[in-house]
Amino acid sequence: MKYLMNIAKYIKVFLVLSFIIFEEIVWNKIGKPAYESVKSLKIMYRFKEWVSQVENRYTILIIFLTPFVLMEVFSIMAIKAFATGAIITGIGLYVFKIVLTAPVVIIFNSAKPELVSFPPIRFGYDSILKLKRSVTFRSVKKYIKSLKVEVRKFKKEYLDGDVSFLDELKKMYQDIKKL
Repeated sequence: MKYLMNIAKYIKVFLVLSFIIFEEIVWNKIGKPAYESVKSLKIMYRFKEWVSQVENRYTILIIFLTPFVLMEVFSIMAIKAFATGAIITGIGLYVFKIVLTAPVVIIFNSAKPELVSFPPIRFGYDSILKLKRSVTFRSVKKYIKSLKVEVRKFKKEYLDGDVSFLDELKKMYQDIKKL
């Protein structure tokens, strides 16, 4: 039983690490800037106002699910394109996915109480919040943050300094060889 608990713990850490890496690399570097650009368009402001005026929760659900499902379809298509080697197609599909993220987030934030009243959406939302509040998530996030600091130090010391990184490696190799 203890063995299974350890395996479950490692799987949880792996999944959390994968989520954080995705968030750090894909979302923060690519998705978020694109999302902010799309969100800042005047049409998105008008869209947000329009969504805020919709009163029927089922109408809001349909308005939310339409771009959400399209967004997920584009994600799956992008993954398939990347997997088959069609990199340019995959990037194009992923860009469409990012563009669709803006209306999805706007709708969700504008109508969160109505949307989380639907059990599947509430379950998904609560699961994400639970994950982000977990000790494992916070520990892995803290570790990655410290790792990023170390990588920056390493890059500054060895890649941007007076001594090139390769020269330093050669020197270390020669020292080891002498021993």
